[in-house]
Amino acid sequence: MSKKQLRDATDRPDWRGDSRMRRYHPWRQKIELRTPNRGKAITDSLTTVTLDPVAMDLAAELEPLPRVVHFLANFPATMLRLEAPKWARRHQLGHYGGGIMGGILRMQSSQALANRFRVARSRQTDLNALKQSIRDYAASQGFALCGVTRVDRRFIADGQDDAFPYDTALVLGMEMDAALLDEMPSPGDKLVDFEVYVEAGKRVFDVANFIRRQGYRCVARIPFDGQVKYPPHAVMAGLAELGANGVALTPQFGPRQRWCMISVEAELAPDPPADFGFADYCEACRLCVYGCPGRAISAERIWWRGVYKHKVNTAHCWPYFVKFEGCAICLKVCPFHRFGYEACMAAYQADGTILGRPKGIDRFLARQKATTLPPAA
Repeated sequence: MSKKQLRDATDRPDWRGDSRMRRYHPWRQKIELRTPNRGKAITDSLTTVTLDPVAMDLAAELEPLPRVVHFLANFPATMLRLEAPKWARRHQLGHYGGGIMGGILRMQSSQALANRFRVARSRQTDLNALKQSIRDYAASQGFALCGVTRVDRRFIADGQDDAFPYDTALVLGMEMDAALLDEMPSPGDKLVDFEVYVEAGKRVFDVANFIRRQGYRCVARIPFDGQVKYPPHAVMAGLAELGANGVALTPQFGPRQRWCMISVEAELAPDPPADFGFADYCEACRLCVYGCPGRAISAERIWWRGVYKHKVNTAHCWPYFVKFEGCAICLKVCPFHRFGYEACMAAYQADGTILGRPKGIDRFLARQKATTLPPAA
């Protein structure tokens, strides 16, 4: 980091009209002005989720997102001790392990060279045509979901703005295998999450190289990247809405997709956010909340980092994720996975029916609530 990027900690850039988020360096008593947050306006205007933009801004400055969630803090050890054995039992050690490490290495080491030597000298100047050609090519590579938005840097990990050097965010979603998801939480020879992690982790670089051939630099991020929160950007790009289980729900696949992003130099027009009706449905359904073996999803929405939502307690989720080799129960029980968007919404809009909701569950929950002992004083 150059000295020109740092200022005295008592400097007040807002006096001069610069409202950018700041990153505080306590031992040096310096501040770093972060990259202008062009995605903020899109997020703050969302109508499908209740937000407090002031609280979101405060959280981003005071407690920026960590680079990885706490249980993956030692990523190599997690892969070696927890993931590699279950890959080996399925004779997938080379496929999954090689795919994961290959994607990480390509993401971290080869993209600067690709942007220097593989970008075409002649540019596609019709940005609408460029956007459509990217969408078509992404579909040919297995990304059934493709949208454009602006990067919201409140959802970028601490100190990782350089990982998204361009404000245009291409959001790509690849479907997970429905049959493999139905095997959970007792997976067979293949693991539903790692199958798509490996495939999407390869194909996202093909899409990035296609963009470079159109004359624009870009930086691809793989689906198991910890530097960015994908669900908010999928919502911003009009592809999804936030579900009670913490994932981005889509009309095409419900909770059954994994995401990638590409930071693109071209100023592609953002796609407008969409209202698919998931929010009301999730509040009436909550099958993921009741089905989670670790009770890791809050039964009621709470305020968290400026967003009013159901919060996943990762400390409760992770042990079952490990025990059941991926778990995914909260995805499997989702009616949008089991019955599809059209059938679910038709039944709900007709008389409030939640497809797949067990009979008597309301009486069971009422008895459970009535017999629960109050917390100790």
